[in-house]
Amino acid sequence: MGLDNWNVAEFLRSRTAASHNTVQAYEQDLNVFIKWSEDQGYVGPDRIERADVLGWVVAMHDEGCAQKTMARRISGVRQYFQWLTRRGIVSSDPTSKVQAPKGAQKLPRPLTREEINQLLDEGMPENPLDLRNRLIVELLYGSGLRVSELCGLNLTSFDRERELLEIEGSSKKRRTDLGSKGKRGRRLPMSLIARQLIDLWIKEGSRGFDDSYTPGRRDTVALFVNRRGNRMGRRDVMRVIHKLLESKGLPGRSPHALRHTFASHLLEGGADLRDVQELMGHDSIATTQIYTKVTNSELVTEHRIYHPRGKPPRHA
Repeated sequence: MGLDNWNVAEFLRSRTAASHNTVQAYEQDLNVFIKWSEDQGYVGPDRIERADVLGWVVAMHDEGCAQKTMARRISGVRQYFQWLTRRGIVSSDPTSKVQAPKGAQKLPRPLTREEINQLLDEGMPENPLDLRNRLIVELLYGSGLRVSELCGLNLTSFDRERELLEIEGSSKKRRTDLGSKGKRGRRLPMSLIARQLIDLWIKEGSRGFDDSYTPGRRDTVALFVNRRGNRMGRRDVMRVIHKLLESKGLPGRSPHALRHTFASHLLEGGADLRDVQELMGHDSIATTQIYTKVTNSELVTEHRIYHPRGKPPRHA
């Protein structure tokens, strides 16, 4: 595959505000499109027309590609061609007005307030392992972290003076605004209990965890490590969340459900949508608006259960 002819590497380097995972997704999706295009006889993007892009969409549909995957791929290819057009590499954007097939949108399923209270209603952790696991949950729910962001936290990520978490992005430019994503990441507030637990973890818990659970060597930079002493990964976090939910008798959820819950509970409490967008680190407010649908659906349920006229009439 002649990727140099397609300017893929240069396009990926231009995505300075995107996370590492997002850039990887761009690359994978562009590879799918480019392979299909080269199978059709194209060796570069300059001859691609709208009809060709539509043919690719039809091909994905015929192969049984999931609608969510199709939408993501089309979005990535659209951004790629918009970049090519701005650079003058192609004369017009062939993805213009190409829409992803619309299907039923699957809304995030946040935890209820009762489930969150059950998950977090504990006294102080009894040992370093409990402290680490409790802090992981507090940060995912209390600050709305992505799992990748949680795993990427360092011992220096906690700004003790301002009581903020610094989430790093791809640029070395520093931010000053609370919640501002910028090109480096964003600075996030924490709950009171999270601030107390992270302070305890950095001062004592991390060292105690190393002494009791790791083989005597550990990643000296990472905030959280697993029992092998390595920086925690997604699977490690997933196991922590699953075990905690199971111990509370709660249904299994992914760690990302805690991030969904963070956004939904903020909006339920009256937070401004733009503020939630900043705290979540969403590029587009349209991504954040999905949580208003979650909140509204819960309001409908509450109304039907508790309002005297919320139930359908009984037929004789």
